[in-house]
Amino acid sequence: MKNKFTAFSKTPLMYGILIAFVLTIFLTLAFTSAHRLPSRVDEGSFLIKGYYYITGKYTPFEDYGPWTNNMPFAYYIPGLAQAIFGPGLRTGRYFAIFLTLLNLVGVWILTNRLKGKWWALFGVFILAINPAVIRIYVQAISEGLVACLLTWALVFLIGKNRQLWQIALGAFLCALTTLTRQNMIFLLPFAVLYAFWVHGRKAGWVALVFTALPFIGIHIIYYPQIMNLWYAWLPGVVKKTLGIVIINGGGEQAWQPVVSDLSRVVSFFMAFRYHFAILFGVFLASVMLWVRKWWANDSERKTVILLTGLFFVFFWMHAWASLTKNYCVFCFPNYITFFLPIGLLISVIVYSNLLKMKPQIPIFPVILFTLSIIPGLFLGSLETTGHWVMALPFPRLKGGQILTGYVPLWSIFSNRFNLEFHQLLPMIAPAFGFLIALVFILVALILHKKTEKQVNWKFSITLSFLLLAASTVLTPTYLMGNELSENLCGGDVIASYETVGAELAKTIPEGAKVFWGAGSVVTPLLYIPNAELHSPQLNGVYSLRRGGERDLLEKMGYYNEESTQAWRDTDEFFLINYLKMGEFWKAFFTPEKFNEYERTSPFDPCDAESTIRIYRRK
Repeated sequence: MKNKFTAFSKTPLMYGILIAFVLTIFLTLAFTSAHRLPSRVDEGSFLIKGYYYITGKYTPFEDYGPWTNNMPFAYYIPGLAQAIFGPGLRTGRYFAIFLTLLNLVGVWILTNRLKGKWWALFGVFILAINPAVIRIYVQAISEGLVACLLTWALVFLIGKNRQLWQIALGAFLCALTTLTRQNMIFLLPFAVLYAFWVHGRKAGWVALVFTALPFIGIHIIYYPQIMNLWYAWLPGVVKKTLGIVIINGGGEQAWQPVVSDLSRVVSFFMAFRYHFAILFGVFLASVMLWVRKWWANDSERKTVILLTGLFFVFFWMHAWASLTKNYCVFCFPNYITFFLPIGLLISVIVYSNLLKMKPQIPIFPVILFTLSIIPGLFLGSLETTGHWVMALPFPRLKGGQILTGYVPLWSIFSNRFNLEFHQLLPMIAPAFGFLIALVFILVALILHKKTEKQVNWKFSITLSFLLLAASTVLTPTYLMGNELSENLCGGDVIASYETVGAELAKTIPEGAKVFWGAGSVVTPLLYIPNAELHSPQLNGVYSLRRGGERDLLEKMGYYNEESTQAWRDTDEFFLINYLKMGEFWKAFFTPEKFNEYERTSPFDPCDAESTIRIYRRK
């Protein structure tokens, strides 16, 4: 029986069953997340601007058009899907699922070519079972689109004996990825350098041509406005030296959240919580890059050197953009998903070489990683795992004696040090994590002693494999990957938006001038695309300025209070979130001047008050 099972496990049928099982997990998580995740600011903005651009209502960087704060294809590609299947959240999210599935196909092709079908299955498995990643990729935002383009660029570039047409296509996709999101700019030098170093001079020149031509061509089409995307990165002293003047109307950005240093640290470790298996693989690669014999061949080592260098450039660039600023500190874990395919490829190569065990990995870096990252994982999950740790039962003590009953762990320290729950949370949770790390190392040591003779590898290998196993069990699952912002009632978000959209479309005629006052999430506007909307509002509070010159601001896609006042005085329809009906709006919508229609159904299926009130000027 054992021999028959072993033989069956090596058959294509068994492999097909496992692939089908992994894809079933992915599709289940993907469609569940797509229907349950609340919509977010970027989602509605990307979709509606993309639809406008692809249908010709506006063009990117157009004066007095929408704020084009990303490269054109970030909008054109989802806009094309909506032009074919109709605008709406369902189209956007289903298209995102298709892109993620296409991403998984590319991951399988690439890793199968480099390391064989079982490692290809492992690579797909890492992504397919991780709900933290899937929740990002199935939203109609640019992370999943960029990751898909990046994966297929690597498919055509990476590996031995690449044909020139494959190099050209891979380089073109690198350019297209950058023309989708400007933060991927370092893909261009990577493609050229990789082609020259690994594939030779002729391939290098081909890569240079096919990265440069589309990149330069798009910049010529949208020059000079497109250059503002790059000028925004330059320090003030550089702009002054080069005589670069950005005319945007002045004013101060309205969105200026105050973020604590603790939040920045938490966000950093949240990235490891979401992407532990991949980030650990990149860490091991950086440790072993200098050991030539650890890699299968010189081509593989060159590939990993360039990929690891590129990954670290992207990692620290996005850490700087999120963690050192206040604009979007908790975007850092999401930002990593832009370039996650690079880390995934590095990890598959590293883990496959880990099984060869020659030469061994030095133990000190692995122990240091364990003792720092495991406590960090607890710090990066304060609202979930951290609260669980704080509530652990602890025996009641008085006068050195143990009494009957238990109290929450945090109360012991609260009474001893006179500290509140929120003060103790970021201390107790990582301290508990440090104890877990010590226990983890001890367990690894015991296991290593019992298996050392059979497997003939060093302790660093045992500890590394246990860390990898723990990452697949803990980090990518709902135990540590879940968020408190989940849709707890299980309602269908897509269906809710479609219901609200149908009600808006029935009430608001084509061409009507509409004022949007229902928050920064503009997704409901997807269902009335033929109404006359104020395009600066499509980014919500993120394009709002305090002060400044109204005309110049609106010319660049921004707006200020003077803009909203002028729109309020002339617009016909007003859409106001029920929860945002403050004293101003209550006084503004007098019965003498406005009629009120029946408010919409809730767009959040878990919140009965998340409705939109509709007013029409008499």
